Amino acid sequence: METCLANLFLDLTMVKNYWAGAKRAYHHTAPVSSVFPRHEALNIVLEEGLETRWARHQAVHQHLRTQLEKRGFRFLVDKPYRLPNLNAVFLPEGIDEAPLRSKLLDQFNIEVGGGLGAFAGKLWRVGIMGESATKNHVNMLTSALDELM
Repeated sequence: METCLANLFLDLTMVKNYWAGAKRAYHHTAPVSSVFPRHEALNIVLEEGLETRWARHQAVHQHLRTQLEKRGFRFLVDKPYRLPNLNAVFLPEGIDEAPLRSKLLDQFNIEVGGGLGAFAGKLWRVGIMGESATKNHVNMLTSALDELM
């Protein structure tokens, strides 16, 4: 029974037909709160265009790289293997990462992730994804860093 429910819940063809009104069969309680945001997000991506979106993420990654390296940050991953959306960076020598991350969040409402596993306390994970992948977001981060460091 669980397999059947799982298949119905994730059957996007049935959900699409339900939304389109072509076949208004009631197959389950529609997961509107999880499906609608994905639908809207995909519409936003299509409006911008995939190639344009990828180029924007790459340009913002390059801007982030330049700005962080100016401030003494070093990237964990070698250049050819980096993902533009998730940037793992070591902080400049002598800076305790956790208090700085807390101040960024408390004073500027900027959240960056700390390192995980063997990298806990040693680096940050800086995401630039989707609508937050803008040079303005990078500039807000680096301006806040300039004030705090």
